[in-house]
Amino acid sequence: MKRHLPLLAITASLLSLAAHAAPLATDVPYALSIGGKAVFVPNAATNSNARVAMWTDTECAAQRWILGQTESDPSRYTLRNAYSGYYLSYNGTRVGAPVNQLSFSNFSSCWNLVADDSAPDTYILVSAQNPDVCLTAASTDDGAYLSLQDRADADASLVRFTLRQDDTPLAFGEAVRDDMMDGFLGQYYHPAQTGHVLGGGGWWGDAEMFEVILDAFATTGDPRYKEVFDELYTDFIRRNGTDWSGNEFNDDITWMVLACARAYRYFGTEDYLTKAVENYTRMYNRARQRFGTLIWKQSQENKIATNSCINCPATVAACYLGELTGDKTWYDKALSIYAGQRKLLFNEETGEVWDCGAWTEDGGRADGASHWVSTYNQGTMLGAATALYVYTGEQQYADDARKVYERARDHLTNRDKIISVCQTVNGDLCGFKGILMRYVRTYAETFHTEEPLQWLEKNAWHAWQNRNSAGVIWSAWLTKTAEDLRRTEGDDVKDVTNDAFGASTAVSAAFNAHVNRKFAKPASEGLQPEHFDDLSFMLLERGDDGRTVTSPSTRTKAYIVFRNVDFGAGGLDRVMLRLNATASRSFAQVYIDGLADANLAGRTAGFLKKEWADVPVDLETPLTGVHDVYVMFSGTGVQLAEVSFGTQAGVDAVAASAVSVKVDGSMVVVDTCEPAVLTVHSIFGLLERTLEVGVGRTLVELSKGPKIIRVVTPSAAETIKTVIL
Repeated sequence: MKRHLPLLAITASLLSLAAHAAPLATDVPYALSIGGKAVFVPNAATNSNARVAMWTDTECAAQRWILGQTESDPSRYTLRNAYSGYYLSYNGTRVGAPVNQLSFSNFSSCWNLVADDSAPDTYILVSAQNPDVCLTAASTDDGAYLSLQDRADADASLVRFTLRQDDTPLAFGEAVRDDMMDGFLGQYYHPAQTGHVLGGGGWWGDAEMFEVILDAFATTGDPRYKEVFDELYTDFIRRNGTDWSGNEFNDDITWMVLACARAYRYFGTEDYLTKAVENYTRMYNRARQRFGTLIWKQSQENKIATNSCINCPATVAACYLGELTGDKTWYDKALSIYAGQRKLLFNEETGEVWDCGAWTEDGGRADGASHWVSTYNQGTMLGAATALYVYTGEQQYADDARKVYERARDHLTNRDKIISVCQTVNGDLCGFKGILMRYVRTYAETFHTEEPLQWLEKNAWHAWQNRNSAGVIWSAWLTKTAEDLRRTEGDDVKDVTNDAFGASTAVSAAFNAHVNRKFAKPASEGLQPEHFDDLSFMLLERGDDGRTVTSPSTRTKAYIVFRNVDFGAGGLDRVMLRLNATASRSFAQVYIDGLADANLAGRTAGFLKKEWADVPVDLETPLTGVHDVYVMFSGTGVQLAEVSFGTQAGVDAVAASAVSVKVDGSMVVVDTCEPAVLTVHSIFGLLERTLEVGVGRTLVELSKGPKIIRVVTPSAAETIKTVIL
């Protein structure tokens, strides 16, 4: 039976608001909800005039509203969507007027909040322009629109909204990124006969999802992702064996080669490299065409037809194997494949990577090529061009990479630059976007440009708005993920309850955005392992003092990379490495802007001690300007805690005052060149602690909360820093 809320009752509630309702905090976000359903702009739409509806609360910014008050009349409130920035507004004040998101208007965006005594924090939203109508949900079903309805005939269950504050993130960050992985693994990561499997298991889709796990490791160093990869690999080998030539699709084999090569690079497990080399060799020998390109699948009738989907990932894989083995013939393969791909299936003017085509007998382009452009092919050719630029330094590859990236960013997206293609939830197409995300990151890091990472972040943030309450995001990012993971496409109802591939793409965007990055790194602040940009043969872990350190290196020539380190104009010629060796006869080397012999800047003297120590590396040439810094370990079992810079003359460059104060978790790290006194004050100025610190490094553990830290030395050098622990 409908329950009506008489006009007299609403009026009485309005008059008693001051007496019965606690004041509402403004300029903070609220969930505006009925039961477990929250007011939402469907599909996280960012356009003005989009309808507003009820939806299962998935705790995303598009379901949160910033409460405000008008300056002219504090009793009139506004609600601004935390994602789109538009205001909860009504198109007219008549009964039945739709409620949309609009730019602010004094006429259509203002509400009176009437406290309802039936439940805490519950209100009726009355139009500030017409007190006879109020905000009403058509129902509490997902997608039920909101409108203005007559207060005298209001269904009480559909007009009483709870305003609730919570900690829903309002910006993309590590918490959102990790939430996306947790939702993905929680839905799809299952125990198998041996190891684990994602969804129902597959072939190339599995390999691509394995790479998403590696992307997570590559941007966090978290040992969790090594464990997940190892488990997935174990099950894959059980299902598909170690010789993959029984699969006629050469691109499928190449994708698993890519995953294995990268896993070896990060973890140092020899079996991964062995499988990559053996299976690529078998694939290449059967797929090679006389014009440099490769056959897509063995049963294809035209043996001189080829596809970008094999040529581009095969180029990247060959570059990986060249780097990992030191055998330059792998790069010869990569150069040959790329040259054929570029001649036949690339528009060097527009940056379009075409899908497939065939050669003529004399090496020209045959008629009938497909000029379809996909995120898969744009992504893999971007990766191929970037890898060959790293190897050769030739400008052509840099130009190709830029054009391919810009074509994808500007032509495969909507007006907000959100990927708009591949809006399907299963099949091969649903996984394509995740490939592009990965190679956009490598492009950004290689060419020292942050904009592509910001673009990835924008896409990941939008995808997160369209998750369901379990944290799963299907590959149709432009639509809200259904609670039951079923989506109607044409005449088909697609169920992705146990089909993981499409859901991996948003996770790829999230981790490849590298949100925990520190893109520009002043040398004066030193370098900490958690701000790495690349690493090999090591993980990150917590040291005994709670600080982030690298795990003991698993193979010789392990390295960690810090990009975009700014040395300024003064010239620094000493690198100080805080190192620990767990094995004998190891040392460290510092390279600048690459790992070629010509880039070696210096090494530690003698062998490292089996204890934590600050070890200098003196450079022949002082460093100025911006550079990439590589720290490589010879021998195994070496750990790194920090990199700092100075001069051989002994002037510490960490800070002009010779005092540095940093925060690492709950620890405050003080470095000073002379004895000092450290005082800790509350944010209100109350003295909480005084401590004398000696020359060198002192670790101080503090309680949580905002602190003001003051360090004073005898020479009157002083550092004051406000921190929040």
